[in-house]
Amino acid sequence: MKRFILAAATVAVVLGAGAAMAVASGAPEINKAKASIQLQPAKFSIKRCAGEDGVTYVTYRGAWAGGETDLMAGSTDYNLTGQLTVKDIVWTINLKSRVGVLRGIAQLSGQPAAGGPEVKTYSGLLTLITEGLPADSSAAHATARGWINAATYTNGKADGGSLLANVEFQILPGFAANGEFGASMGLQDYSVADNNLAC
Repeated sequence: MKRFILAAATVAVVLGAGAAMAVASGAPEINKAKASIQLQPAKFSIKRCAGEDGVTYVTYRGAWAGGETDLMAGSTDYNLTGQLTVKDIVWTINLKSRVGVLRGIAQLSGQPAAGGPEVKTYSGLLTLITEGLPADSSAAHATARGWINAATYTNGKADGGSLLANVEFQILPGFAANGEFGASMGLQDYSVADNNLAC
């Protein structure tokens, strides 16, 4: 049975308003979903270059590892608490405007109900629109809004579902990061898990 998680937040910077929709087969099921994210950096590299517009850019490459905590445990068919990694991060920033784009592959892993080794819960693209620098002396952190578009897994096997979540992040000096979806740093949000959006 295909399942689908949707987390929609007010994302004025990115879309004007958050919205997401998908269609899967099966009887409808819609449940709320919400989680917080805490990440620590692996080594980040840095490279500067001149942009096509004559402005200087900086690109950071690295990875994050940490955890995700389900803030509404049992509200979906998925346990959204587990080990979260974001690999293959490429974060490029316009040093004049301090606006940037960060992309990486987010993967949540947890233990199956019977115990045993960790298995994937979801895996897919994290995209963030950022403002500020991770070590900006004029601000405590860089802020970011964006989305996760990830395939979901049941007992470690792809089940045809998706996690689509608008997210907000704070990226701290030294590249540590905290984020949320379904709550979006205290902003009103609507988040659901479902296996079909139509009767």
